Amino acid sequence: MQFERLGDLRDPAVVIAFSGWNDAGNAASDSALYFLEKYPNEEFGRIDDERYYDFQATRPNVRRAPDGPWLQWPHTTLQLVRHPDRDLLVVVGPEPSLLWRSYVHELVDRIKLVEPGMVVLLGAMLSDTPHSRPLPVNMYSFDSGLRDRFTLGTSEYEGPTGIIGVVNQFLMVENIPTISLWVSVPHYVATPPNPKAQQAVLTQLSDALQISLELDDLPAEADKWTAAVDELSQEDPDVAEYIEQLEEAKDASDVEDATGDAIAAEFERYLRGRQGPDAGSGENRG
Repeated sequence: MQFERLGDLRDPAVVIAFSGWNDAGNAASDSALYFLEKYPNEEFGRIDDERYYDFQATRPNVRRAPDGPWLQWPHTTLQLVRHPDRDLLVVVGPEPSLLWRSYVHELVDRIKLVEPGMVVLLGAMLSDTPHSRPLPVNMYSFDSGLRDRFTLGTSEYEGPTGIIGVVNQFLMVENIPTISLWVSVPHYVATPPNPKAQQAVLTQLSDALQISLELDDLPAEADKWTAAVDELSQEDPDVAEYIEQLEEAKDASDVEDATGDAIAAEFERYLRGRQGPDAGSGENRG
């Protein structure tokens, strides 16, 4: 599989995830790596500069090969992925430790080479969501076109940010349409992997990118993960009671969210998803 010219890319989009602070349960980075495991891809480039890393915080790994051990140093890889529906640039690596502005300038310069129609930034955060309920995924954008297209809001967050927030800001300056996609991971079971969170991310990501994804055994793995957490939680009455309280709070919140405005917004998304070549015929819904 060869990408002979960047101009030959089909409606390219970019998916970005970093392990570390923005990646509870590895849900974001595992979702990005999914594309590299499932679809043909080739290296577009890498950011492999030791100035960006504190090796006491992000250590190199020793790997084994037939001819002996070798060191894998922290780096960011950029892979061009040939998905059946559109071409993707998948960016994945550990969150850098140092020189963030220089790092992000270098990353954004490389992203601009593929002239993406959109960039999706993946993140995962610890929250009070119960493992036994669907894990919430929130998407927001500061691009008016994407907000209208997907009925998204903007983030009102103020406070410390990770590298995802910095990349988002730099992309905004370059007028590159960007969506931030965050999954909530139960804080009491944050050890990776988390197939349920990964499934939630990929399901929403497929909608954002308007592509189909083959999840294969992931739904079954998510069910096994949920069952395993159920079993472990029942061994401790205090933990079981705490989870029950989270479930009650989540169920009550879901009822409150089922307002007329929420239903109308969901219906609008449904109609937008059905629009195709014949969408211009019939009644004008505008």
